[in-house]
Amino acid sequence: MKTIAQRMKVLGALFSSGLTVMFALLWATPASAQVFGKTFEEVIEKAKQERELRVYWEVPAERGVGAHLEAAFKKRFGFVPRLELTPLTTPDSTTRFLTEVRLGRVDVDLLYAGADEDIERPLAEIFGSRFPTVKQILRNVPAWKRPWSVDVTTRANGMVYNTKMTTAAELPKTIEEFAQGKGFADPKWMGKFAINTLGPATPVGDLAAQGYWDLEKQKRVLKLLLANKPLLKRSSGDIRVAVALGEVPAGLGNVAGTEGLKKEGHPIGLKLFEDVIVVGTMGLTIPRGAKNPNMALLYLAFILEDGLPIIEKVNGEGTIFDPRSQLSGLLKAMPQARVLDWTPQELLARTRDKTRKALQELMP
Repeated sequence: MKTIAQRMKVLGALFSSGLTVMFALLWATPASAQVFGKTFEEVIEKAKQERELRVYWEVPAERGVGAHLEAAFKKRFGFVPRLELTPLTTPDSTTRFLTEVRLGRVDVDLLYAGADEDIERPLAEIFGSRFPTVKQILRNVPAWKRPWSVDVTTRANGMVYNTKMTTAAELPKTIEEFAQGKGFADPKWMGKFAINTLGPATPVGDLAAQGYWDLEKQKRVLKLLLANKPLLKRSSGDIRVAVALGEVPAGLGNVAGTEGLKKEGHPIGLKLFEDVIVVGTMGLTIPRGAKNPNMALLYLAFILEDGLPIIEKVNGEGTIFDPRSQLSGLLKAMPQARVLDWTPQELLARTRDKTRKALQELMP
C-alpha cells in the first residue's frame, strides 16, 4: 500500500495543475475498498447487478461515437449498461471530480483523467487472456502511469494544413529548421501559418521536455515565429478549424481531431516533424469509491479491446500505445523521430509550467 506522500508525488506528476492540495483531501480520506470480481465471469455477473455506469468523458458524445460503442458492447456481452454520460474533457473532469470528493461523495465510475490506486492488476489478470490488445496496451503504457490510468488518447504535436492551399511536401520537415530561420520562420511563410496562444506556439512551448531544447533556444524560435506575423488562435482546436476553413494554409499544434474534420469533408491533412514529436496523453481510470466498479472495469477493458478502433474510425483520435492505431503506425514509419513527453520528475519540479510561463510573456 502506498503512503499518502507517495500517492501525492505520482498524482502531482499526473496532473501538475495546481490541484495537489486537493488530491491530499482525496487520498487522506478513508474510502471503501474497491470490489472487483476475481474472474472474468464474476466481473460480468457483478456488472449486470450494478447495471449503471457514470462516465466523465467527452468522446462518446462526439460524432455519434456513443451509439457505435453501445452497439459493439451489446454485440460482445449481450447487454448494455444504463449509461449516465457527462461529456467533459480535462481539466474539467478532474476539477469536477475533486469538488465532489471535497463534498464527501464520488459521482463517477469512469473518469477521463488518472486518480485510481490500482487498475493495472485486474485489467491484466482478468482480461489479459481474453482480450489480447488489453495486455499489449498495458505493456506499452509507461510503468509509472499503469496503476492509475490507462492512456486512450494521444495528443501528438505537429502541423496541420489545408490541402487546397498547400501540400505536405511544401511544409517544413523538421522543427530544428525554425531555429535556423527556415520553416515557418522563413519570410515566404509570413502571415500564412497559425500558432496557438495557450501553448504557447505548441509544440515550441514543450521542447524543453527532457532537456531537448533550453529555454533560450525556445525564446529565440518563438520570437522568429512571431516576427513572421502568424495568425494567433487560442488553442490547437481553433487552429485546426481555421486551417480547415482556409484562413491560413497551415498551422502548428496538436493534430488530434484532424481525421475527424477530414471525415466531415474538410480539406485538411496532418504532418509530423521528422526530428521530434512532442506528445501528451490522457487516460481513463476508475476512482476509489466508485459505485459501480465492475461495470467500470468491464467497460474500460471493452474500450481498450473494441472501443479504441471505433473511436479512431469515427472521431479520428487514437493512442500511440495501441498497436492498431494510425498514430502508432505513423511513428513506426519514422523511427528516427524522437518521441518527447514531460517526465513525472519534470512535472513535479514544475519545469513545464515555468517554461510555458516564461514563453507566455513573449506573446502579444
